[in-house]
Amino acid sequence: MEPENGEELVLGGKEYKTIKINNTIWMAENLSLLVKDSWFYNDNALYGATFGRLYTWQAAIEACPEGWRLPTLEDWSEMLHVLGGEEKACSALKPGGTSGFDALFAGYRTLKGDFLSIERAADFWTSTEAGDSNAWLFYIIFKKEKVFRIIDDKRCGFSVRYIKE
Repeated sequence: MEPENGEELVLGGKEYKTIKINNTIWMAENLSLLVKDSWFYNDNALYGATFGRLYTWQAAIEACPEGWRLPTLEDWSEMLHVLGGEEKACSALKPGGTSGFDALFAGYRTLKGDFLSIERAADFWTSTEAGDSNAWLFYIIFKKEKVFRIIDDKRCGFSVRYIKE
């Protein structure tokens, strides 16, 4: 599969690459917009240049530009299905993979404010809630060949990729 360019997305003065996977336009970079409840890994702007920012679930929802949205659990599941399932899709989503998604292993921020797993884990929020205080996300581990679906606290910090409405 050769990546197909999507539409232009400019947000906060930054132009983001996009790709088209099965008629859905996805951001091909992690969001890096400064909003409340978002952080650079270890609060270090040098990480931000490569990995973007980490967002609470609410910040991810509120930062979304008009005409775009945070993908649902179903959007992610459909993309994984199109890319061959959770195992085949993993290599297609990693940097240099055939999809052009280029998942960045930006790590995450815990409830306690600790930053973990830089260059080892790529975690992406979905808009799908799992109760009042949790939401679904998709999780890729650098050394594994599978995409995982997990639930975590909405106050933690994870990466964001929007899709075109």
